[in-house]
Amino acid sequence: MKKKLQTPAATPTIFKRKFILKLSMFSLLALMILSLALNIIFTAKTVSASKKHSQAVEAEPQSKINILRENTSTPLIHPLLLADLSSEATRFSPLKWELTKSIQEWEKQGVISSVSIYLKDLNTSDWMSVGGEAGYLPGSLMKVPIMIYYLREEQEHRGVLKQEYLYVKPKNGFPSQEYRGDSISPGRKYTVAELLRYMIDESDNNATYLLSIHIDQDKYRRLFLDLDIPPYELQNNAYNITARQYSKFFRVLYNATYLNEELSAYALKILSGCNFKEGLVKEIPKGIIVAHKFGERGINYDMDFSESAIVYYHSQPYLLTIMTRGRDVKQQTELVSELSREIFLKYRDI
Repeated sequence: MKKKLQTPAATPTIFKRKFILKLSMFSLLALMILSLALNIIFTAKTVSASKKHSQAVEAEPQSKINILRENTSTPLIHPLLLADLSSEATRFSPLKWELTKSIQEWEKQGVISSVSIYLKDLNTSDWMSVGGEAGYLPGSLMKVPIMIYYLREEQEHRGVLKQEYLYVKPKNGFPSQEYRGDSISPGRKYTVAELLRYMIDESDNNATYLLSIHIDQDKYRRLFLDLDIPPYELQNNAYNITARQYSKFFRVLYNATYLNEELSAYALKILSGCNFKEGLVKEIPKGIIVAHKFGERGINYDMDFSESAIVYYHSQPYLLTIMTRGRDVKQQTELVSELSREIFLKYRDI
């Protein structure tokens, strides 16, 4: 009897195992391909993001330090006068936006045609500017560089402040002033120290005239050139200066870099005694020292009213210069008060 040939029972199982093995290998290969593809995509995105970041960093303006040094006749020294960050501080951006909005409201009312603001943190050198490129007629603001000139003369030749000058009133009159204080009298002699006080605290044009006719014009011109400011000719009625340029006079006094400490403090003490209480100082609380000077000057129907100050706000002193152009000095003065108040209230939280 023939035996039947039996198919091994394990044969289907072997085929199944081979199929599963091939499927597993295919899956593994697919996963490897997928992983490689994802890696390529991820790398591409990372490189792209890196390039964008790199480009952003390169595009972002880097704030440099601009150095201003005094020109001296001594070749071995080159004294530092001012150091400036080239870019505005981003911390002031919200305040700048709010100030710009306030100015636009006044412009809509037709009160003013132009406003410039320069604000500087005297602790950090951070600064901001609104309408910074516009020039204005300085008027009595130019009494500050005259004071600096005479104090520089005192520094180099002790006794200048005690010199006396006889006041003879000139035949030609002075420009009209909306704001005026006490004045020197014709026929009397005054020391330079007395004339400086009348010129700054009372904004007296008579004292200014008497001091100006005794100025060495070459030395006075050098003061402006040292500070990289266009020189001011006393007879130039059309002379313009920007808020940032003018602020340099107050900065060198605060830093005591153009005059020594004693005479810089002397100048700021006179400026802090200014009798003009409108404008920039009007809304600043009493008890806070403010060294300031205002100026007004008009041509035809336009009037420029400006003021510059160091506000000694406790441990956070700041320098503020506001310049305006319009048709009504009184309203321009009110605008300066409002802007100064807005800055004072928000400065401590910036």
